[in-house]
Amino acid sequence: MYRLNEEKVFFDIADGQAVVINFTTGMYYGTDALGSAVLEQLIGGVSETAIAEAVSKAAGCPSDFAAKLDAFIKKLVEKEILTAADGEGSNSAAFDDAVFAEGFELSVDEFSEVQDLLLADPVHDVDVSEGWPILKDEN
Repeated sequence: MYRLNEEKVFFDIADGQAVVINFTTGMYYGTDALGSAVLEQLIGGVSETAIAEAVSKAAGCPSDFAAKLDAFIKKLVEKEILTAADGEGSNSAAFDDAVFAEGFELSVDEFSEVQDLLLADPVHDVDVSEGWPILKDEN
């Protein structure tokens, strides 16, 4: 079972797409439609096994989906989006057929374009002589 790493990330679903912001690294992540639905199920306490079983019933699901799911979860843990949680998790997963329209790849895209802005502290990093924001020194 997994849970959202709330100490480090913000998570939201917008138009069926997950958006995750890591406040400690300034990186943000997006997932495809199926990845977003899977992430939402994982955060909701659904077990990896239940997710794999539910998705495997969808038309066109590849036989190696369980391995793809495992790799996806490992990537989410590696990126500190998810952390392991105690418990067994729910055995009930359900997916809208629309999430399968893009396929079964479970992508996690990583973006760094606004990393400096996300790491800036707009409330505290202001100085009359230097302006805003004052970016933290890397040293």
